[in-house]
Amino acid sequence: MADLPFPWCIYAEHQTKAAWCGRVTDRSWGIENGLNKFLTAVASGSIPENQAEFQGGVDRAVSTGSWVERNHARLRRKYLRPSHEHAERRAVASVRLAEIRSSVSAAEWSLLMAVAAGVGYHEMAGLTAASARTRVARLRARLRPAAGKERP
Repeated sequence: MADLPFPWCIYAEHQTKAAWCGRVTDRSWGIENGLNKFLTAVASGSIPENQAEFQGGVDRAVSTGSWVERNHARLRRKYLRPSHEHAERRAVASVRLAEIRSSVSAAEWSLLMAVAAGVGYHEMAGLTAASARTRVARLRARLRPAAGKERP
């Protein structure tokens, strides 16, 4: 990849660090915080001319984001007690999702995941908004009896 001009070289460096994160940790949250600070500075036009100053600000945002996430995790461990009932509900939900996944096609599953992720009907590739709504309504109607038969 060609060397990018300032400030995008800083963004590329942090994107590379984020890509190397194999799982979501306090470090990955910190990198995300640094990238957010970078994009906010670009959007507002407040990027300083001094490259070292800007790099230091983004690095501080990474460190702060990591610290905040570590602190949140510490507080969760200290004050939140694991609920066995909650774990049981997650297990049942996981089994139900697996059953639903096995009963629909790959395209239908993709459509359901897009809706679950909050993608707008008008944003779904290859479908009009009306077509996407119709397909989702039909899927819900077809899956509702199977999902509801085990409920107390």
